[in-house]
Amino acid sequence: MPRPDRDEPSLEPDPATLARARAGERAAQEELLRRHYPAVHRSAFRLVGNPEDAEDLAQECFVRAFRSLEHYRGDGPFLGWLRRILVHLAQDRYRAEGRAGEARALPPELPGGREPGSEAEERELARSVADALAALAAPLRTTLLLRLREGLEYEEIGTLTGVTPETARTRVMKARKLLERLLARHLGLPARAGERRRDA
Repeated sequence: MPRPDRDEPSLEPDPATLARARAGERAAQEELLRRHYPAVHRSAFRLVGNPEDAEDLAQECFVRAFRSLEHYRGDGPFLGWLRRILVHLAQDRYRAEGRAGEARALPPELPGGREPGSEAEERELARSVADALAALAAPLRTTLLLRLREGLEYEEIGTLTGVTPETARTRVMKARKLLERLLARHLGLPARAGERRRDA
């Protein structure tokens, strides 16, 4: 499972830089952007799945952050604060678009993860995964992607999404079950008994 980019002390902005950035000094804002953009962009890519959308989302994150710097009180890592903004923007995008971005290969952590038998099967499976992710409610999709693509623990996911670790765990479990149902045909999984009864 991939691990998140850890907040290195050397990346933390000094109070003077933050104060100048809050005052609208362009050089200070560019310094914050230079230090943190690569990590924010990597997280954005893991959430939306393609470089173009990731770049848009990362840029939007910094625009929002620079407008809201007065709300950052230094009670946690600056990069963690940026990631919370990023996650909220990603969830807003999911709700607005109602679809997933370009899907990557099915991660082995997803239910029934397997290697496709051919390039055509891989493309079909990628489309199916994208459709299945799009069918998830925004909170479920965000939580699942933070767990699988960012490799975050439930406590970290809870901090980013504003819920308890227990709620984060429940959302991941629910998302997995829904994906298992939606992808059952492609993964060779049997239909659930309840579904068979409803279809009968």
